[in-house]
Amino acid sequence: MARAVTITSDLEPDQQPLRWDDHVALYEDVFERLTQSFSSAAIETLAPEPQSRVLDSAAGAGGAALELARRGHRVTAIDASLAMVSRTKERASTTGLVIEALTMDGQDLTFPDASFDAALSVLGVILFPDAVRGLSELRRVVRPGGRIALVTWTAPEAYELIGQLRAAALSVLGSLPARPLPAQLRFKEREEFQALFAAAGLPTAEISEVTAELVAPSPAWLAERLAFAPGMAALLEGFGGARAEVVAAFRKRLETLRGAGRISLSARAYLGSVTVANA
Repeated sequence: MARAVTITSDLEPDQQPLRWDDHVALYEDVFERLTQSFSSAAIETLAPEPQSRVLDSAAGAGGAALELARRGHRVTAIDASLAMVSRTKERASTTGLVIEALTMDGQDLTFPDASFDAALSVLGVILFPDAVRGLSELRRVVRPGGRIALVTWTAPEAYELIGQLRAAALSVLGSLPARPLPAQLRFKEREEFQALFAAAGLPTAEISEVTAELVAPSPAWLAERLAFAPGMAALLEGFGGARAEVVAAFRKRLETLRGAGRISLSARAYLGSVTVANA
């Protein structure tokens, strides 16, 4: 019997699409440097045939969708943030790539059944208030025999950016308040991630671990751009009047550990992939 999947009722900053509208540029400039490695791994495990119809759910600023289009696939990218969708369209236009980019709730897709040959979601579906519904919708719109790939966080202790920021905050504040597990870490254990696929009516997923690097020109550059997502912005705001001191301590820690030039911070994620069963 599949383990129960808990649905978070209260929406966190990262789960509110309107908040993402204010973070498009920083997300693309900073965080996509990390997520694109996860996206590439997801695309490889999908192994879509040439000219496949591929859906990217919760596509963000379009990094994965652009890569799929470069490979010659017919890509539809959806996101609930209007600004993210606008940016995806802009990037596709300036690079001469064809992408259908639509503002849409990934928990309630408007596409007919079996519309796509494959689908992926990189750190997107796992953030939905109802992740089971989001994945069930991917199962519905992908044809039997098609593939779905999902990326979720794992091993949060190995996420160096947050680890260094927490250490900097501790050095300034002396202690940090206990916080509940964020929604994006609901599936950090292999068993919970597998349970998500089962709850969405999918076969047992193939799950592998992917390590990626967030590469930044310097600690100073990164310290100036830490508010690259709603959750990160809220975390920084939570430091109150000590925010500037915490950010300065973060920069100093990285410069001491890695130098003042180009740095690389690692993170780990699970990549789950599955073939949609025949009806």
